[in-house]
Order: sequence, then structure tokens, then C-alpha cells
Amino acid sequence: MLIDKLLLSRRLRVQQLAEQGARLQHNLQFQQQLLQQRALVFISSAPGLMLSCSAGVMFSLRHNTVVKTVRRAVGLRWLRWAF
Repeated sequence: MLIDKLLLSRRLRVQQLAEQGARLQHNLQFQQQLLQQRALVFISSAPGLMLSCSAGVMFSLRHNTVVKTVRRAVGLRWLRWAF
């Protein structure tokens, strides 16, 4: 009887945790979709296009000594692409 009671309480707890995990997963997916939408809106806006263009120009000049000096002075870190 005591074992049955403990098993029942454990099953209820597992079920509650599974439901909570499902809710959190759904919430995470929704937030990810919202972030993707906001990123697309930003990229297509004027500031986003300007930032993208600036980053492209800086990246294409990454071996230039002036750009390297500015980068050291400002302390910017370049993204490292993992291939």
C-alpha cells in the first residue's frame, strides 16, 4: 500500500514535469520564431542594411593594416566561422 502510494505520487510528479517541459518547449519555439521574424525585419530595414553593408566592407578589408589597427584600438572581435 505504501509502495503504491509512493509510485502514484512519483507518476503524478513525472506527469507534471512532462507537461511543464512541453509548455516550456512550446514557449521556446514561439520565442525563437519571434526572434527570427524580428531579425528579418531588422535586416530589411535601413539600419540593418547599413550595418550589414558596413560589416561586409570591414570584413573584406580585414587584412588591411589600418583596419587591424582600428580593430585593436576599439577592441572589436571578429567572428570566427567554424567549418
